[in-house]
Amino acid sequence: MLLPVVTLKTPRNSRHPWIFKKMVSAPRVRLEPGSLVEVRDKSGAFVARAFYHPENTIAVRVLTENQAEDVDDAFIRNRLAAAKKLRETVLDMDAIGNAYRLVHAEADSLPGLVVDVFHDVVLVEPYIAGWIHLADEVAAALKSLYPDATIAFRGDRNAEKKEGVSFEKAERKYPAPEAVTITENGIRYRVDFAAGHKTGFFLDQRDNRARVARLARDRDVLDLCCYSGGFSLSAWKGGARRVAAVDLDEDAIAMAEANVRENGADGITLVHDDAFHFLREEEAGGRRYGLVVLDPPKLAAGQDDVERALKTYHDMNRAALRAVEPGGLFVTCSCSGAVPEERWRQMVRKAGADAGRGLVIFETTGPGADHPVAGDFPQGRYLKAMFMRVD
Repeated sequence: MLLPVVTLKTPRNSRHPWIFKKMVSAPRVRLEPGSLVEVRDKSGAFVARAFYHPENTIAVRVLTENQAEDVDDAFIRNRLAAAKKLRETVLDMDAIGNAYRLVHAEADSLPGLVVDVFHDVVLVEPYIAGWIHLADEVAAALKSLYPDATIAFRGDRNAEKKEGVSFEKAERKYPAPEAVTITENGIRYRVDFAAGHKTGFFLDQRDNRARVARLARDRDVLDLCCYSGGFSLSAWKGGARRVAAVDLDEDAIAMAEANVRENGADGITLVHDDAFHFLREEEAGGRRYGLVVLDPPKLAAGQDDVERALKTYHDMNRAALRAVEPGGLFVTCSCSGAVPEERWRQMVRKAGADAGRGLVIFETTGPGADHPVAGDFPQGRYLKAMFMRVD
């Protein structure tokens, strides 16, 4: 395979799948974002085949360090088949439900690519420009692995802006249906591809939703930033006395309403409100809950956002902790990968102290096993969740 060559300025001393722009000598010919390239060291020795972006801080995203391996149809098919085997043979995802993450980007050696299986829809979400050039190969390989499924692409608008490209051509060629219904832990969810965030449903919280179900029995539950109602329905399924689900996003509340109807979930009250305003009103009325779940949206897109995000997380956690009855339970989450886990834990502890509440942390978790983390890419562990008793 004859590819443009990109040369490193420094030795390659790591298997990390990212190589930064400052470490790369600009090629003699300008390449378009997402170009497939061959990476060589200063001596001219082969390093990797990769995607190259001339403008991004992360200039090179490694696809393979095997010189005998071309990035072609067979490469894509083999990577996807290996990902499918892990989920179905090792993790037995089919026993849990009919929806799971098939490709978790760098963890599955397909950097910048996310693929989720939703029953009979396989949804592809590319995050880097390189996948524009390989969209047909990805679609064909997925169709061979899931012959009865609809293969669909859905671009991320923030990623498009960052990469300076558009994924609309792939979206038009491989359109997503309006929605699909999935089953998870005995609960039915309508996944809305038009209005939903990311790929339409947060599969990464599956195991944490199951944990909440086990903790919710005979408790009054508050689900803050409820999105499409995953934690709320899990608490209801687990035997909660009543559930209040709060979100400021009108589309999220509409999706949650549809899921509540789908399951006949009496006892869930949906509230379209800002979490801070709702919590102030509850505190003024003296209302507290036996279990509070706080799962805010991503607050830090990158390192520049970390300090601001931690302040917002702190304020939200402090306010939410005040809504927990003495001896009650609190579950708090962060999906901001840019926020280091230890700093996030420190923030939670400080929020407890500032709220005047004692915290007994009994479990700290992350995403489900279908969201693995590559040993050379710890950044892949982005989701953080903490379970605690509040005194």
